[in-house]
Amino acid sequence: MLLKRVTKEVKNLFQSKRSKTSVQRQEEILHLKRRLEEFDIQFSKLACRPSGVETQTLLEISKMVGQNNDLLNQLSLEGELAVQQLLANRVGISSKILEEHHKFIVTMAHIFGGPYPCLREYIRNSII
Repeated sequence: MLLKRVTKEVKNLFQSKRSKTSVQRQEEILHLKRRLEEFDIQFSKLACRPSGVETQTLLEISKMVGQNNDLLNQLSLEGELAVQQLLANRVGISSKILEEHHKFIVTMAHIFGGPYPCLREYIRNSII
């Protein structure tokens, strides 16, 4: 009888924790979705992901933008990436690649630099 009650309590704790995380994740997604609409970016357009090598490079660029207040502010205020600054900081990246994956970089920069801990954790565990 005691074991049954303990098992039930543990299940309830896990469900409670999972539901809190789930709600937080949903809130983050909705917030990010609204934020990206300011840049004319829809989630459906982000379904295609760059190839493996490009993904890692673009993630590094996105982290750099997300962690650099000046670049992130410029992105937020002007709605565009500072391509020349990115090229100066990351030798070997063509402007064509940056332009082709602009939406990916903007989205990931906002995730890395914004209030999205659940999404960052998901990316860390599934992509990186």
